Amino acid sequence: YLSDHFQNQIKFWGITPSFAFVAEPQTNGVAERFNRTLKEQAIYGRVFRNITDVREAVKTFVELYNSEWRVEKNGFRSPDEIRQAA
Repeated sequence: YLSDHFQNQIKFWGITPSFAFVAEPQTNGVAERFNRTLKEQAIYGRVFRNITDVREAVKTFVELYNSEWRVEKNGFRSPDEIRQAA
C-alpha cells in the first residue's frame, strides 16, 4: 500500500491513508474483517483455473457485498444504502 501510484490514486479520491501498527493487525480491524469475509465467501474451498477467474469471483462478491450485505455497525444497512444516505 506504499507505492506512489496507490498513494496518488487515493489522494485523488479524497481518501486519507491510515496505517496499522507493525504486528498489530487489530488496529486495522475493519479492513482485516472485510478481507477475511472476502476469503471465506469467494476464495476458500475453490479451485481457480487462472487469475481471470479469481478476479471474477472477487468482483462478484464485492458487488453482492455492497448491494446486499447487512453490516451491524451500519445499522444493518448495506454499504450501498449507507452511500445513498450520505
